[in-house]
Amino acid sequence: MLLLTFVILLLLTAGGYYLSRDLFSPFVLEPGIWSLILLLFQLLPHGFYPLVGDFLSALLLWNVGFLLAAYACFYYTSPSSFSSRERKPSSLVLGIYFWASVVFMPVVIGVTIWVAYVEDPVNMFRYLRIMNTGVDEEIEAPDLGILYYLVSMTYVLLFFMLIYVKKKWMIAVVLVLNLMFAFVTMAKTVFLSVIFPFLYIAYQDGKIKIRHFLYGVVGFVVLSFVLQSVRSASSQDDVEVVEATPFISLYLLSSMPAFDTYVEPESAREWGSHTFRLFYAIGHALGMGEEPEDTILPFVGVPELTNTYTVLYPFYIDFGMFGVFFFSLCYGCAYGFLYKKTVTGGKMAEVIYAIGLCFIMLEFIGEFFFTNLSQEIQHIFFVLLPFLFAKKLRYGAD
Repeated sequence: MLLLTFVILLLLTAGGYYLSRDLFSPFVLEPGIWSLILLLFQLLPHGFYPLVGDFLSALLLWNVGFLLAAYACFYYTSPSSFSSRERKPSSLVLGIYFWASVVFMPVVIGVTIWVAYVEDPVNMFRYLRIMNTGVDEEIEAPDLGILYYLVSMTYVLLFFMLIYVKKKWMIAVVLVLNLMFAFVTMAKTVFLSVIFPFLYIAYQDGKIKIRHFLYGVVGFVVLSFVLQSVRSASSQDDVEVVEATPFISLYLLSSMPAFDTYVEPESAREWGSHTFRLFYAIGHALGMGEEPEDTILPFVGVPELTNTYTVLYPFYIDFGMFGVFFFSLCYGCAYGFLYKKTVTGGKMAEVIYAIGLCFIMLEFIGEFFFTNLSQEIQHIFFVLLPFLFAKKLRYGAD
């Protein structure tokens, strides 16, 4: 079954590239990422449980549904209009974004580092990681109120700067602020969410070649090893070197057997409690219902410990195979629509699509859109706002 799934996904990847001629189209990335992961599951030495449950069937269903919807939406979506191609975001709003980021993001970063240093100077990096995952209820990030919304704003600003601002020093400042915050979280996925969209937009706008993009990916892999070594340190002066093969196997492959072995269909305690976690959280805050599902999932042995279960987890545990197929259609429609608008010149769609590419890149780990819906709503808001205040063009749409 694994070999058959791999062959089907590989054929879908080849077909997607034949039709789009674009490595970054959803028709290539979606099945392509999974083809690579399944190939590595066969080639890399590991002791994980074999995939003999529902995972491979669910994965095929997810990819088929995604691609059917993506192709249909791409075909039926109209190209970007003249106004959407030529309209530029408000320079005033981008200026506010920039200076608010320059002034307040160092406060967010500095206070967080200071709290970690004061609380546990010897294991500061490990403390930072725990602080930002919520694994230990006694270790919490400092309460900075509305300043945390600036994290989403500064993140979105990076891509606006790359597209519309010619001053390299300003781009460098915003990039450094984002990377510094990623360092504070000590999370590889946060680094990837900064690096990958940045490189994609630079490539899409002709600022770099594909080889530069590949250099960036290699750099991220090296950074991941360094970050993991720092996080695994027993003290500031004792950094453990992470072995390559076990590290790669654990982070790339363990989520599949975790899903395959432990996740039961339609076993959520409430209807849609994982998929629609944000709404349960809002209801609980208003005094209605129980506490929402924890975003930090339980660790299980595969036999190595892991607490990630692939993108399929919330949909399968909430709604079974129907949920996997239904939400694959939702994902496919969104990516097909955004990709059509992006390749026909829509800059607003390009920013949103670039951010969304990370969700595809990380599907083998987990689901990040519905799980972090509040943050993604913030991202979309900060993308839309500069265009809402932009000057209207005097020319009609074509």
